[in-house]
Amino acid sequence: MTQQEPPPGRPEPLAGALTEAMGWLRAVALGVRDTARQMMARGKQGAREATEEGWGRFEAKTKHRRRPPGSRQ
Repeated sequence: MTQQEPPPGRPEPLAGALTEAMGWLRAVALGVRDTARQMMARGKQGAREATEEGWGRFEAKTKHRRRPPGSRQ
């Protein structure tokens, strides 16, 4: 028996399966990347809010306003 070659213009079945698997792997990797970016953005936002809250408590206790970054006395 001879093995039939696929018609011209059609990928081999194994190549098609590999291409499909690579597509799934790429989708998973991009999903993980997007999730990580969202987590980092939310973490930064939370840190900014916590910093502002902490400065608010400091200003309320001491009655001193904070200096803008980069200013000197």
